[in-house]
Amino acid sequence: MTFPPAFLDELRVRLPLSGIVGKRVRLLRAGREFKACCPFHNEKSPSFYVNDDKQFYHCFGCGAHGDVIGFTMRHDGLSFPEAIESLAAQAGLSVPQDTPVEREHFDREKRLYQLLERATAWFEEQLFAPHGREALAYLRQRGLSEEAMRRFHLGFAPNDSQALPHKLTGEGFKLDELLAVGLIKKAEDRPDHFSFFRNRVMFPVGDRRGRTVAFGGRVMGDGEPKYLNSPDHALFHKGKLLYGLSRARAAIAQNQPIIVVEGYMDVIALVEAGYQGAVAPLGTALTEDQLGILWKLPPPPESRDGSRDYSPLLCFDGDGAGLRAAARAVERALPLITASQTVRVAYLPSGEDPDSLIKQSGKAAMQAVLDQAKPMIDVLWDLTLEGRRLQTPEDRGNFISAIRQRVARIGDEGLRKLYQDEVQQRLAATFQWQPQAAQTPRAPWQGNARQGAFRKDGKRGFAFPISTLPPKQPLNAQNLRERVLLALMINYPALFKDFGEDLARIGFATPPLEALRQQVVDILSSDSHETLDASELYRHLSEGGTTKAWCAGLANVLEEATYMRAGFARPNRSLDEARHGWKSIWNNHLRELIQPELKNAERLFAEDPSLANKARRDELRLECETLLRESARDGAEDGAFEPGLLPPS
Repeated sequence: MTFPPAFLDELRVRLPLSGIVGKRVRLLRAGREFKACCPFHNEKSPSFYVNDDKQFYHCFGCGAHGDVIGFTMRHDGLSFPEAIESLAAQAGLSVPQDTPVEREHFDREKRLYQLLERATAWFEEQLFAPHGREALAYLRQRGLSEEAMRRFHLGFAPNDSQALPHKLTGEGFKLDELLAVGLIKKAEDRPDHFSFFRNRVMFPVGDRRGRTVAFGGRVMGDGEPKYLNSPDHALFHKGKLLYGLSRARAAIAQNQPIIVVEGYMDVIALVEAGYQGAVAPLGTALTEDQLGILWKLPPPPESRDGSRDYSPLLCFDGDGAGLRAAARAVERALPLITASQTVRVAYLPSGEDPDSLIKQSGKAAMQAVLDQAKPMIDVLWDLTLEGRRLQTPEDRGNFISAIRQRVARIGDEGLRKLYQDEVQQRLAATFQWQPQAAQTPRAPWQGNARQGAFRKDGKRGFAFPISTLPPKQPLNAQNLRERVLLALMINYPALFKDFGEDLARIGFATPPLEALRQQVVDILSSDSHETLDASELYRHLSEGGTTKAWCAGLANVLEEATYMRAGFARPNRSLDEARHGWKSIWNNHLRELIQPELKNAERLFAEDPSLANKARRDELRLECETLLRESARDGAEDGAFEPGLLPPS
């Protein structure tokens, strides 16, 4: 749509640039100009100037430059026509229409927007009315303040099916208009209409500019469906919009990440915690159109050279449904990703969602989850590996075929080739292939299982013959943690100096691993074994053949399945990587030990909110948050161990 130059000039005259910029940035007078810290890049001293006489802004730091229209487009993430319409409304000008048909269409849309805004206000009024008492109590129980409720314009739809249509038609709106935007439905067995939403907490859904275009309703009580969304209509298509999108468009300009979560309350919890870029699909799985919308959001100027990753971060609940939702989203994104548009995935702890995690453990716990977000290549590898044991050639062959098929779905040819190369390298490292002249380094004692292993001094040591290998232990989260700790200590005995006391006082749940733990501690704590290296420790452990209790644990600990989930425990890594890996796992273990005590402290405080009970609860919360933060830090440094991706316990 084109706009007459005279209209654009009038718009600029009526709206001084400093007035528009000043609503978003704190301006300071500097002679005949204004200055501020630039809203488009991070800086500590002002280099952003606004000149009303010349009607332009300019940043001497990042080079941003433009007029009032350009500023509105860039800061608010609007298209040119959207910026014009927004500014015209502020200036009290009518946007010129090209034809009578377009003018009629514009007027009808404007009226529907007004209708939806009025419905939003009415729902808000009902929430704080006497019949909204139950809904208000529910929102308070979910931890929302009245300020937060009003900030997100939350409301309540009474059970009275005629209250809303009577109210809005009494204000001059027509039934066919209410019907057009899904506020009412026509009865099938009688000529009247009734409210689409009844006895529900209401969440207004805004478009890219924040104008209400639809609603989501959460039922009070045990009714079904639990959540109900407006039907699609002229202003709203649920697969092409995201809850919280207008806020996210502004947030990304302020270096905030885009976080895709599952529900309305998750978005609200994240925004309240300071994550303004939180969005959620509207009752459906994340669609290709929604991914396209997120990829079109312009990143901050300083990240456009690719130096920082601003790709959307998918963060789903840590239960089975959440993991399936993440898998579906990744599968949909796969054909569309390019070098400049991709996604990352963060996995929440099992049984948690963003709302519950923030309320129970604070923002630090949520940040730790986000800091551990995985790139697409790691997610593909993990999804394909999930549930596979890789014990037989057939198992391994199926895994290789599956990962290659997934990569083949990438539409961008250049990126697909890079993924294929990366997968080939990982397969070579995992299965000890020799795709080139050099072979992946192996431990000094790792030889052919039929031949026996070799110590680094060249003498043959003991290795389990294939026919006498003990049965595999089930690979669950607790078992894997025990295996990884033992693999680290066996492959890197030097760790015993720093972490020997930890290993000595812990108890393992799996009997063969517990027997092996005791034997490792006994050997490494003996004065006669102070200088043992990995090959010598392995020789001591394997001297009992398959008759000793710990030998069953040793065979499981040093198998490939352990290293597939904890690459830093491999014998060809650095001692520093192994140390970070140990600390990451150990801190997670300590946090799990504290959780029951924390829950008991929270229960005691709820029963008796004394200062002593509060102090104990807060102390345990802080300890958990510290351990989670330290575990995330060490896990990020070693880049391999991810508790959220372990098989179910």
